[in-house]
Amino acid sequence: MPSRILIVDDEPGVADLIDTVLKGEGYTVAIARDGVEGLMLAREWDPDLILMDVMLPGLDGGAAIRRLKNDPATAGIPIVAMSAASNIRRLREELKEADGALSKPFDIDSLLAQVAFHLTRRDTEEA
Repeated sequence: MPSRILIVDDEPGVADLIDTVLKGEGYTVAIARDGVEGLMLAREWDPDLILMDVMLPGLDGGAAIRRLKNDPATAGIPIVAMSAASNIRRLREELKEADGALSKPFDIDSLLAQVAFHLTRRDTEEA
């Protein structure tokens, strides 16, 4: 069964690009356009990995990550925070609960490497 990846990003171009790349690699993908929708989908859909944009309307990515990591139902899901490089560095303390970080713009190989790393790590921890 393919791994399930939730993309939480309000930029349609970015979310659709990631969606296309991941589906091309055989993953099952869902997209949430804001933090609140991301929280709901994470709880209902139980993804294997979440790619979370930091700058989101309403509930921002940092707050969404904290809520997911503090909820026993979603705490074990690896989360990769995504944002412009300057934001990732500036928000390092705020994003410390994320399992990884990906600077935008990113190249496809970096994205796929992060995805593979966190999915493999989760599989190893669950075994």
